[in-house]
Amino acid sequence: MRSLFIAFLILLSTTAFGEMSNNRLRVLLNICDAAQKSADLGTVRNIASQIQGVNTPENKQLADRFNKCIHMAFGETEKKPDVNELVKTIEKIYSKLEEDCRILLRTAPEVAIVHPICKPVITSP
Repeated sequence: MRSLFIAFLILLSTTAFGEMSNNRLRVLLNICDAAQKSADLGTVRNIASQIQGVNTPENKQLADRFNKCIHMAFGETEKKPDVNELVKTIEKIYSKLEEDCRILLRTAPEVAIVHPICKPVITSP
């Protein structure tokens, strides 16, 4: 009950929009830790919903507590891939595929022309 009261006070506190301060994050994680120990899933979810949009802290201990709170509240979370890295990977794989299809075209043109993957790669402008 005390954890819930503290969480309510924190909710009402006036903070600037944007990045959450480290002190506030520490307080929220302390509340989440206490709520986990007392099996107060409502408070855990409340705190987790407050920190959900915040970037994972750089401090390893804080990051572990942060992830544990989020995981306890919402289960396994899927980390979104970095779009730039994903595009680079796709381009790299496509270049390798294009190269292999061109080798296949030189080696066995009759196979390359009808192959369902290589045909569009070879015939594209």
